[in-house]
Amino acid sequence: MVFNPLGPDLQVLWDIVAFFISFILVLLVVQINGAIEKSGKLSADVTRKIVHIFAAPVFLGSWILFSGGVFSRWIAATVPLMFVLLFVAIGTGKMVNEAFVGSMSRTGDPRELLGGTLYYSIMLVVVTLFWFYAPVTGIGNAVPTAFIIFGCVAGGDGLADVIGRKYGGTQKFGIGGAERTVVGSVAMFVGSFLFSYTLVAIFSIEVPSFNIVALLIPILILSLVATFTEALSPKGLDNWTVPISVIIVIVLFTFLIPSWWPFPLLTI
Repeated sequence: MVFNPLGPDLQVLWDIVAFFISFILVLLVVQINGAIEKSGKLSADVTRKIVHIFAAPVFLGSWILFSGGVFSRWIAATVPLMFVLLFVAIGTGKMVNEAFVGSMSRTGDPRELLGGTLYYSIMLVVVTLFWFYAPVTGIGNAVPTAFIIFGCVAGGDGLADVIGRKYGGTQKFGIGGAERTVVGSVAMFVGSFLFSYTLVAIFSIEVPSFNIVALLIPILILSLVATFTEALSPKGLDNWTVPISVIIVIVLFTFLIPSWWPFPLLTI
């Protein structure tokens, strides 16, 4: 939503307020899961993936708070950038934060935050800068790209790991040290579609061009592409390969089947 209760002359001030709200919301996801892991109620494997599943959707959902002004995307991108800096500081030993390590590492080693967790946050920065949904040219030119990218990266990949570990059995496949299961890949597809479609549907309340009926097939195809990409990705690289594959297919839609993707490629 292009939201600014302070009026057009104070867009930047309101976006700074929105930044703090957004940062606190994402921080709560991490801190709450860190407390749950420390209590022993859930394992680090589970809390790590809960953060993975919900951090990006919570952040993307907070875009509703920003004014849609010239600096909105830059101020919004500062939220994941702050987490990039935190992960680097904790992973290199310059800062100690048990909640972060407990909720986002499998072994309790802070250096784990320099892997997939860091890549996830960097990708959030990149996606926000290129595909913040509300361009300065107006909400009529909004794009759903970011919601689909992180519907797949967060919801899909997160559920794939949780469901695959619990129900996937011993039959595993993968390359480059990755361990995938058929059940996990099914969860990847279902999670990618549900999270992507739900995020687009939420923002379609304000953006008329987000036609959720017309976008059903494109989102299904993008979710399927993300599923195959995740299944074939080497260990630790799916936070890069999944969004790149989604972006490539969106570019193909734009040029080959524009009726499926009637949106600008970028919003900058």
